[in-house]
Amino acid sequence: MQLRLLSSSKERQEFGHNLVRTRISKGAGFSETKRSLVGEAHLTFGKLYALFDEHTEQPNEMIAGFVMHDLGSFPQSYPKPDLTNFPPEAVIECGELWAKAAGSAQIVRQAAWILAGQLKSEAVLLYPIFKPWNLSRSYIHDFDRAGDPIEWPYAKTLEGGKIYVQAMVSSGAKLANMVAEAGRPGFYTDDALTVITFNTVFPISRRRERENAEVVTMTP
Repeated sequence: MQLRLLSSSKERQEFGHNLVRTRISKGAGFSETKRSLVGEAHLTFGKLYALFDEHTEQPNEMIAGFVMHDLGSFPQSYPKPDLTNFPPEAVIECGELWAKAAGSAQIVRQAAWILAGQLKSEAVLLYPIFKPWNLSRSYIHDFDRAGDPIEWPYAKTLEGGKIYVQAMVSSGAKLANMVAEAGRPGFYTDDALTVITFNTVFPISRRRERENAEVVTMTP
């Protein structure tokens, strides 16, 4: 598998299209509020990464992706939790994680943790949805919950309902173990970290039906 840093405007547009499609799939639909510019800021200024299977007939088809930025580049999406005990450039926030193929969510998370290790991150911050769909369960082994669930001001369900997220942080021994486990099957990168080629133990379905799409975490 390959994780690639997207650079062209065409790639970034395709990423955004996939993100929107997965957000309204499986009945777990939501969108940003009309006033929110958080998602636009992330897609414009964050680093966009997509997952590809280079051994298929469509090696350039995006099958999953996420957005990442460090807190030295621009602030975290919500004031909580307080992470000022870490150097801002050593804290990365990951969000907008989407996956089209069943099983690809685990694989793109593995790639993200490999990347975190290569960046020498001291903390990883996430805001997975907690309510009305609890998507934080995927992270409880490697992350600690940071405070109570937050009523997210930047998004609503498609019916206009409230969305709550759970801030979660991985640092210290948990982060070290997570990074080590992600890289154990083997990987290599280029010097600029624009491509990470890695092995994975997780299976993936080649089906692309609507029911296989996943919205795994959200920082709108």
